[in-house]
Amino acid sequence: MKRFNFPLDRVRRWRLELLNIEELKLQQLRAELKSLAATKRVIQEELAQTQRQVLGQVCVQSSELESLDSFGLHIRGRVRQLEHSEWERGTKVTEQRRKVIEARRKFELLEQLRKKSLGAWKAAAGKEQEDLAAELFLARRSRRVPRTVCPPPRD
Repeated sequence: MKRFNFPLDRVRRWRLELLNIEELKLQQLRAELKSLAATKRVIQEELAQTQRQVLGQVCVQSSELESLDSFGLHIRGRVRQLEHSEWERGTKVTEQRRKVIEARRKFELLEQLRKKSLGAWKAAAGKEQEDLAAELFLARRSRRVPRTVCPPPRD
């Protein structure tokens, strides 16, 4: 019996590589999205801390309140930019998920074909083994059975 050979194995391995690449891209996009959210939290906390610091003073000058307001406007603008970037990354994550699903579907299709082909090969190999065993059994049995010569019939 010849060894199992799936003719589309190179394509199957290539599809697996593509799937791995697409999954890696998805992980990178998710990491970027997480990083943007963390940056947004940090600058919002920085604004809140600065506001607590300035407003917690006993005597606050108008120039400090003006600076605090300018800083707040700057931070809110930066937060809007980060939220826009998060939205863009979220869109890219959704698109990348679609690509991963499609790549996985293509790989799994070839994997199912390979399993089906392997099952057929195993069945054929099993049948070949059974046929060989039957032939060997019959050959061995025919050698063991002594041939007796029957005496001529009596009248």
